[in-house]
Amino acid sequence: MKDPETEAIDAAAAAATDPLQLWNHFEQQESVVQEALTAARDGILELASRMAATLASEYGRVIGLGAGTSGRLLALDMAEWGPTFSVPPTRRQALIAGGDAALTTPIEGAEDDGEDARRRIRQVTPVNGDLVIGISASGSATWVRVGLEEARLAGAQTVFVTCDGAAAATRSEQDTLCILLETGAEPVAGSTRLKAATATHRLLQRASTICALHNGWIYRGRMVAMRGTNTKLRRRAVRMVMELADADEKSAVDAISLFDGDIRHSVAYLWCGDQEMAKRLLIESAGHLGPLQPNSGFSSE
Repeated sequence: MKDPETEAIDAAAAAATDPLQLWNHFEQQESVVQEALTAARDGILELASRMAATLASEYGRVIGLGAGTSGRLLALDMAEWGPTFSVPPTRRQALIAGGDAALTTPIEGAEDDGEDARRRIRQVTPVNGDLVIGISASGSATWVRVGLEEARLAGAQTVFVTCDGAAAATRSEQDTLCILLETGAEPVAGSTRLKAATATHRLLQRASTICALHNGWIYRGRMVAMRGTNTKLRRRAVRMVMELADADEKSAVDAISLFDGDIRHSVAYLWCGDQEMAKRLLIESAGHLGPLQPNSGFSSE
């Protein structure tokens, strides 16, 4: 069986004999990561669109599957969807081979346990309307491949992210959106915590942020779906409302209090001056502030 592309030897890295040479090689390889992301742009945009549609629906969930570093990256990104975009835990689930303990401690052999993947998928019971994202940098993690297949058979949409061209080609034949990040050989052969992980992390950052833009959770570069759960975030909420609504601090604080911390409703209210109208207009715009902004023809009449 042919080894994954991530197992190849990087000749330039292998020739490095001192720390500065290896540092310079890492610097040069940054362009490889960027080129891989650029080449995968259309797939990443499609992933973001599917995530947005799933989370904009009433019940759809985004479920992530990964082993080792890939699973940890999924858990890291998805954990941020709560405080940043107010996506509840029931709508975002990151599953990692070996269970939660594998987030901090390697569980040897977990990525080879296809039956465990099948069991975990059956526990979360994906259905039509859910989106399941599997990531395997080498493309060889049985846990991810079996988990994705089980999810697909259950009716969920499936997405496979890998850095191995052969694995991507195989999976794309199975009604799964495949995203190939061609990062090539690692500076340390097989250590996909390096270029592959960097590209994967950036893919997840971009996809989830573009998803948020689709759904109106970001407006003019601000996380307007955020909830003020600590002092820093409460201050940020007030600042956002002041800036977006061109309001003084007291007006912003009062509006935020009126809408129980909801930033978008607070801004819409300060734009239109009517509490019920602000609620109605946001429903009509599917939560997007853009169509309601005063310079877009918004009228309170």
